[in-house]
Amino acid sequence: MHFLIRVVLLFCFVGSVAQAALPSDLEKEIKRYIQKSPSVNGLRVEPELLDPNITLPPCLGGTIEIGVAMGSRLWGRTTLQLRCAKAAWMINVPVNIHVFGDYVVASRYLQFGQKVEPGDIRVVEGDLSLLADDVIRSPRGAYDRILSRPLQMGAPIGLNDLKESTVIKVGDPVRLLLGGKDFEVSGEGIAQTAGMLGDMVRVRIADGQILQGKVIRAGVVKVNVE
Repeated sequence: MHFLIRVVLLFCFVGSVAQAALPSDLEKEIKRYIQKSPSVNGLRVEPELLDPNITLPPCLGGTIEIGVAMGSRLWGRTTLQLRCAKAAWMINVPVNIHVFGDYVVASRYLQFGQKVEPGDIRVVEGDLSLLADDVIRSPRGAYDRILSRPLQMGAPIGLNDLKESTVIKVGDPVRLLLGGKDFEVSGEGIAQTAGMLGDMVRVRIADGQILQGKVIRAGVVKVNVE
């Protein structure tokens, strides 16, 4: 199955067997087609034909449709499908779709375990198709998170480079999930130590007993009971 958009183009050909290089009007329609894709979210795109010498057969009296295979992403290297139903032909056109937009980079060397503050990062514009898919597009996605690896100045920052900062503070009420073989119960307690996701923290329960468990999400600690 293909997702197709109908593009009405009028071409003039000399003879029924004549061929023409990819017309400039069609290149503009390809760019407009890509621009409408949800994957680019209105960002500026510049498609690059990987075979600049590609030619199309005539499509006299017909229309050329632009499409991609179902599930294909209009980003980076991909293949467009040009189809003329009237003349019963379809041609695959390899393209490299450059997508330009803002993303976040380190404004200086950042150490492992450092909490990201406003002065640590800046926003630049560039070709997003050359970067990892998890690159952070807005500074708000990085603030107050902890670096899981060191970053050189100018390095793009991705979600996988960060982890949540403290999600449980000393004195916070927390929900306890106590689990063992074939059972799980819940309770309440007060955090005695602070922790991030995945950290082990101590929690005091109502009878004064101190339990230790792992932070699995904000305000929730899981305690394994043997």
